Amino acid sequence: MFSWLRNISLSTRIILLASLVTLAVAGVSYSVFVKRFRENAETAMMEKAAAFTAVADEAKNHASELFLKKSIAIDELLTELKAEQAKGGDYTKSRFFQTIPVVTGWSTAEKAAKSENIDFKVVAFEARNKKHEPDSGSFRANLLKDLETQLAAGSGASIGRIDRATNTLHYMRAIKLDESCMLCHGAPGGKYDPDGDGKDALGFPMEDWKVGGTHGAYEVACRHNLQ
Repeated sequence: MFSWLRNISLSTRIILLASLVTLAVAGVSYSVFVKRFRENAETAMMEKAAAFTAVADEAKNHASELFLKKSIAIDELLTELKAEQAKGGDYTKSRFFQTIPVVTGWSTAEKAAKSENIDFKVVAFEARNKKHEPDSGSFRANLLKDLETQLAAGSGASIGRIDRATNTLHYMRAIKLDESCMLCHGAPGGKYDPDGDGKDALGFPMEDWKVGGTHGAYEVACRHNLQ
């Protein structure tokens, strides 16, 4: 099989062997380079996704401060909301809904993400608005479950992973509940339920959530083009 190799000169054999070694080394180096390049690119994408969810979180926190300091005319907005609801209006179009801190947070991030061609969503199990509910068994649903498990273990409020089936990076940051969230989600019959009917201003049953807890997450999804 290698008779042809015995028929060539020693110098040619040496040159051939050196060439093969060079090609092998180059191949390994290229593989390492591609792997490191992919890892660096993935890290950069994760950092960018984290930044967008941080924008949502900080916008929410700022709106919450305004709410708690009563810098927003809540009573006026509630009166306006009731009038609109009496006419059958869509609560999501109301000024009151748009000033809810978590809505302010995701609206701000959505606008920023759109300019960067990034998909930004709010995802939650048992969401009031079912458009925020991840499909059962989906990559998104499993990632949210893992985030909730992670939160329960006290090991971090964010999680990121790449869906290799679609080459899409998904990054989630848990939404932390503060005092302003209790206006809609606090205790039925409590401080933020003055009429004691167990429903918030939008007409939804209040869930008795607690300050410091979490519900759902901000999510960024973007295509990962490196194979």
